[in-house]
Amino acid sequence: MNKQIERLWQRWGDTVRFLLWGLTVALVCFLLYRVIVNDNAPHLVPLSRGARDSLMTVGVPSGMSDTLVNYGEAFAVHFNSNRGIANCTAYELVVNELNGTTERGNEFMADPGVKGCPEPVDYAGSGFDRGHLVPAADLKWSDAAMQQSFLLTNVCPMHKALNEGGWAKLEEKVREWTARDSALVVFTGPVVCDSDTALAGGKVTVPGSFYKVVLAPCVRPMRAIAFIYPNGHSGGRLSQYVVSVDEVAYLPAEEQQRLEAPVHLDAWLN
Repeated sequence: MNKQIERLWQRWGDTVRFLLWGLTVALVCFLLYRVIVNDNAPHLVPLSRGARDSLMTVGVPSGMSDTLVNYGEAFAVHFNSNRGIANCTAYELVVNELNGTTERGNEFMADPGVKGCPEPVDYAGSGFDRGHLVPAADLKWSDAAMQQSFLLTNVCPMHKALNEGGWAKLEEKVREWTARDSALVVFTGPVVCDSDTALAGGKVTVPGSFYKVVLAPCVRPMRAIAFIYPNGHSGGRLSQYVVSVDEVAYLPAEEQQRLEAPVHLDAWLN
């Protein structure tokens, strides 16, 4: 009997060990997944402080002191009081947040605690949409977060052709990528220059373009992709607007190898 067992083990031992190894890996992955999507778990912050600072201050003139506002767990805004718009917004989206049930708000409001924040009347009759930087559709997991998304610190003058066209498609892609990759970190902001026009007697700058940087911290190797869209008609494929991350912001040396490599679009669009 012992010899029969020994022969069976010799015959099937490798298969059994492989199955046990596979089950162990599956269990570890499942536990990691539960941690990632747990509401009580801290959101992922995969970047160094230097990299986050660089992305959060794109286009900020040297020496300018602006306001960094954290809206709880929802998002952060680096606001430019001279321009009346954000320099950048940042938020982290995890897969379980895609299933929120909060209805979309419809009332834009000033943030009285932020110097230079526009009033709703500043956009009235301008012909521009009040374009979200952090999409309201990504904040359906919280009533408070939804309301905060309509603060005018999170808004820029945006052409309807962009807001309802290519930009909306890109925002939907971000949600698809979140469902696939478990979690994303997203930086969004305007690209401005001295020749840009303005609303409300110069109080609110109208950006010529907008950028979005998307990082997938849970995949290995971690990957990133960046986009720049002109503030106007934006038809065509996402690939037309892809740029390398270093075209948007200079990153510290420790991040360059990870994130400034050539864009591998297939890794995102397939």
